[in-house]
Amino acid sequence: MEATAVSLARSVLDGVLSSAGSAIADEVARLIGVPKEVDFIRNEMEMMQSFLKVVSAHPEATVRNDIVKTWVKHVRDLAYDVEDCLLDFALYADRTSSSRVGSWLPGAIAERRRIAERIRDLKASVEALNQRHQRYLQIAVGPAAGVPEAQSSSALHEHDEHSAELAAFQVSDIIGRDTEIKAVTKLLSVSNGALRVVSVWGMGGMGKSSLVRMVHNDPDVLAEFDCRAWITVPHPLDNPDVFKRRLKKELAVPHGHMIEDHLRDKRYLVIVDDLLSQDEWENIWQAFRFRNEKDSRIIVTTRREDVARHCHCAGAGDVAEGNKELIYELKPLLSKESKRLLYQKVYKTTNYDLPSDMEEQASHILRRCRGLPLAISTIGGLLANRPKTSIEWRNLHEHLGAELESDLRNITKVIVSSYDGLPYHLKSIFLYLSIFPENHEIRRTRLLRRWMAEGYIAKNRDMPADVVGDRFYNELINRSMIQGSKAISGVRADRCRVHSMVLKIILSKFIEENQLLLIEKHSNEIPQSKIRHLVVSRWKGRDEELQRTNLSYVRSLTIFGDYPASLVSPKLRLLRVLDLEDTINLKNDDLKHIGELRHLRYLCLRGTDVSKLPSSLQNLRYLETLDIQDTQVTQLPRGIAKLEKLCYLLAGVNFSKDLLQKMGSGKDKHKVGLLSCLCCNQGECCKVFNASVRAPEGIEKLQNLHMLGVVNVGNGNGVAGRLKKLTNLTNLRRLGVEGLTEKQGHDLCQSIGELRRLQRLEVRSDSLTFLTQMGELQVPAHLVSLRLCGNLSSLPNWIGSLNDLAKVKLLGTQLNQKDIERLQDLRNLTLLGLWENSYIGDSLHFCTGTFPKLKFLDIDGLEKIEKVSIDKGAMPELKKLWINTCPSLQDNSSGLSGVPDLWNLNELLLKKCGEKENLTKILQRQISDHHKRPRFLIGKSIVPTSPSTPHTDS
Repeated sequence: MEATAVSLARSVLDGVLSSAGSAIADEVARLIGVPKEVDFIRNEMEMMQSFLKVVSAHPEATVRNDIVKTWVKHVRDLAYDVEDCLLDFALYADRTSSSRVGSWLPGAIAERRRIAERIRDLKASVEALNQRHQRYLQIAVGPAAGVPEAQSSSALHEHDEHSAELAAFQVSDIIGRDTEIKAVTKLLSVSNGALRVVSVWGMGGMGKSSLVRMVHNDPDVLAEFDCRAWITVPHPLDNPDVFKRRLKKELAVPHGHMIEDHLRDKRYLVIVDDLLSQDEWENIWQAFRFRNEKDSRIIVTTRREDVARHCHCAGAGDVAEGNKELIYELKPLLSKESKRLLYQKVYKTTNYDLPSDMEEQASHILRRCRGLPLAISTIGGLLANRPKTSIEWRNLHEHLGAELESDLRNITKVIVSSYDGLPYHLKSIFLYLSIFPENHEIRRTRLLRRWMAEGYIAKNRDMPADVVGDRFYNELINRSMIQGSKAISGVRADRCRVHSMVLKIILSKFIEENQLLLIEKHSNEIPQSKIRHLVVSRWKGRDEELQRTNLSYVRSLTIFGDYPASLVSPKLRLLRVLDLEDTINLKNDDLKHIGELRHLRYLCLRGTDVSKLPSSLQNLRYLETLDIQDTQVTQLPRGIAKLEKLCYLLAGVNFSKDLLQKMGSGKDKHKVGLLSCLCCNQGECCKVFNASVRAPEGIEKLQNLHMLGVVNVGNGNGVAGRLKKLTNLTNLRRLGVEGLTEKQGHDLCQSIGELRRLQRLEVRSDSLTFLTQMGELQVPAHLVSLRLCGNLSSLPNWIGSLNDLAKVKLLGTQLNQKDIERLQDLRNLTLLGLWENSYIGDSLHFCTGTFPKLKFLDIDGLEKIEKVSIDKGAMPELKKLWINTCPSLQDNSSGLSGVPDLWNLNELLLKKCGEKENLTKILQRQISDHHKRPRFLIGKSIVPTSPSTPHTDS
């Protein structure tokens, strides 16, 4: 992973050059008398950046040249120092622009001299670094400066040997993949005469090559083809002739003959193993651009979903038409198969009865492996050569990180290979994920906003930074570097996690590069080096020990668990990210120094017990994200309108299934009105739920806001008439309001009609009937998400005109069947949530031809519902159907009908609906006969769909 230092250095330099090239930097440089020095530093940094681009394009040269590697690390550290200086630049410029007179006071003059001196020191450091590099490079320069063609081809040959060796290693231990082998074999058997491309994709180490090799070696499969070839793709593959030469060699094409002439009249099977990019596929497809109507097949294995789909949609052109089902995702092993594979490696048999104490340790180890076959096989090989005792297995589990660095070379090679295949801009943000603990589900928005605050994502021409970040996030999922959680095709993965094995490796690399200090429990040693990211996790030591940590270079501080006293202090002068989400025992007084962290861009207090923010918050002129959702804060500081760079202001209580429970108390919650506690200023209900945040004064001045919500704009909150001024927020993409009166509801409708960029709207009120009087011309044309909480009685007609609407979540709306029919023709609706009291009928009916793109139907808390009936042809794309807390559901085939006709269903949930023994048995039979064998979740278990179907805990 030597490329790590290069990618980190390039990321830092990108940010430095962006700042150094600004007009404000030039102005301040002239003001303090160092324009030549700044120009020199800028020019040198540009040359360094160009050099790093060459290095990153040829990582094999860097590996063999330790001088280059060391120089790259020094460049990165120096770039950080330059960026630190530019941060001081920016603060000084901000102050001088607001007070020209004050810039000539003695204190300001002294500050100018300090900054000027620091810039001169940096110039000297840049010169010294370049001279040092040249001096030692001359001593060591030699053949390693380039990559001879012979060595390059040798490296490719070594890659092939490694891939074949790894595939063979996995094939000898493949267990629990019978269903997958049959599924891929079946994809080869469909006959229509045309060439077909089958893609098998999944993260590295999942066993894709092993699976395909089992199919490839099946005698019944071999008998169907005249010839076959297995090509492991050499990387980088930037020339179609390289692949053609390998294919000719594998097929034993006579010298002087063309591939197309050799294959034109044959039924062939070609395996293209370890495809990394769409460009590589385009080069490979050049070899197959000839007519062949013999039912030939190509099987592609890749780690990237987008590449798997591109092989059909782009590369194969017309032969791929109708081939959506030829893309197969290989998923992790389930718990039963994971155990069988581990026992096979350790005891050479899949059936072995472990003692209870060792069974417990085995479960811990397998939980870390998360169903990754390569991880299980490699760890099993380790355990096979150790004493088979509980304490020995526990020691391996506790020191698994160290073992990964030494013995588990196969896992490391696969992960490093995946990492090295990333473009440099993805390497830095991928390593950044090591900040989060093992098995932690990371919220997508949390990750994106942190990336932006750190400077990892910049605006790309006319594309906003958050859109660029979204693309990077999706690309990491497509490349199987991170795992999208609870995601289905067509519905964005709003949370992700990193596989435990991957995390251990990238964590050690991030720490090695002096980027991350991880303080866990009782850390014995606190280093004093230039740490850029500090993570305190489950700290149980003395707080005085943390005070010895050098905080002056820290860019991000993240705390998991208990908050160590007095950690947020003025020492964190360069801090950009302060993430205290879900921190325990955080008090208001712990934030007293917040206003002194002048470079802070991201402040997250979500899920803490904080009830008041300090007035000094107004000093954070660079703050982009303020997240106080699910806290006790009810009022924002007066000076909040001074935060001109604020883009994301999140407050109030998150829109969730238990929102109504939070807003009421027990059986009396419906007597007081669904949302009356949001509108009142006093009363018992507010003692139960006192987290309604008043809209701040001057909110209309924050014209950079992309997200605002949820804020209370009801009576008594001092914002009368201010709703009309929301039209000033022209960049607003997401808006959430609550506590509206009828008149304010009309004002809101008029305002949002002029917010042309609004994409997500959330409205909570005791009554939402004002929405039915809103004309179609007032509705934002590109609304993609709608959340409504409150009595609506009937859906407004304009909903049918929202062709971009993808997500609808409803709470307490009290709708009927006719309202559901108003949603049924929305052509892009992928998610529908019908939650507590949102529907008041006793039956719910989905007609043929309705909800054409719906992927996820979530029915929860509809206590009166007795029947859910789905006609054949309704919801043809549905993948997940959840029915939760519907106790009146009939315990017969009428309770839920139509499941067998949901052709794409892969998950059915029936939970907390009371004793439904007959309905459960009926659904179990239907699921067992379903061609996709969906998961069937009841309570906390997944019901096996047949005796041979694997199952696991949900």
